Amino acid sequence: MKNNPFRKRTGILPSHFTGRENELNELKEIYRSTKNGVPGHLILYGPKGIGKTSLLLKFQEEISHFDDVYPVKIPLIEGDFEDIYTLMIEKCSDSLGINVNHFWEEISSLGINIPFIGGISFSREIPKTSPAIAFEKILSMIYDKLESNNPVLILLFDDLQRIMGNDETMKILSILQNALVELNLKGKNIMFVATGSEDIFYKIQDKLDSAVRIFEPYLIGPLSYSEVCEAITIPIKERNVAFEEEVIKEIYELSDGIPYYMQILAYSCFEETNEQNKVTIAEFKKASTYSLNILAQREFKVLFSKSTTEERKILCLMAESDETILSYSYIKDNAHLNSEPSASLKSLVIEPPLLLRRRGFANLKKTYVFF
Repeated sequence: MKNNPFRKRTGILPSHFTGRENELNELKEIYRSTKNGVPGHLILYGPKGIGKTSLLLKFQEEISHFDDVYPVKIPLIEGDFEDIYTLMIEKCSDSLGINVNHFWEEISSLGINIPFIGGISFSREIPKTSPAIAFEKILSMIYDKLESNNPVLILLFDDLQRIMGNDETMKILSILQNALVELNLKGKNIMFVATGSEDIFYKIQDKLDSAVRIFEPYLIGPLSYSEVCEAITIPIKERNVAFEEEVIKEIYELSDGIPYYMQILAYSCFEETNEQNKVTIAEFKKASTYSLNILAQREFKVLFSKSTTEERKILCLMAESDETILSYSYIKDNAHLNSEPSASLKSLVIEPPLLLRRRGFANLKKTYVFF
């Protein structure tokens, strides 16, 4: 059985990375500018599955070959203020080869008290400095440990939206902004790159308008048809498998050029390879039924988790009813709504991702009409 070259999960590099030349060139240009003493800070944002984390990983991979560059990837977590601090320190010590015990001793000597992840307990004094000053001191100490004459420290924050829902942890972005400005003025070349959801800048601007001015936005768009072709044909050629051109066109149309959806569809198609080591439209039809159902279920779960109580009642009714067409009055009566369903229905039509709007509800075999 051939090893499937496509990926069913997000957040990892595909077997063949394609496209994103403009994005990678922009990131490298900001790196060069930072090295020359004019630091830049970027937030890569876009819809789920567009390949933000993969781009971050690819950038990290490519710049790792440069001299005097020290990239540290920090996958953010949902936690409190101290959790984020600790995560940063842990990742920096691991990535840069700094002895963690010695590292913590130096941090303690700065008057900073942060609990340690992993169950190991250290006795520390109550912080003598504000969080903002502590953050600046920690980054400064990390930078000073880099063994180079003109190093560039690159902080790669993944999933920035994870800390945006909490007013306490959201302060980190403001504190980071101030720390970067101060450290850059002191000649410490630190570059910040983060990934965020499609609405990340609305969330930042709503709370921290000044932060938008230092963190430059970069929207990640879908892959072109030629890039999707390359992402599919090169990996399967190495495994002596061929997809019909019509199959690739269908994958592109259904995925809208979103890498994650493309990978899921291509994965399912590869699993249906026929005895001639080909995937024709016949195999595609089998594969797409499975993959689209999987995608619809995942999108439905995301949509359900973000929905209001009234919207959840409607979604449950759509999923459980044997009816193919749900009328307005049927929804109102059977979902036991306290109010008219108009607003909820409108929200559910507008909010779902494009793939769900196209295929998700169709796969659930439900629709509704207004009476």
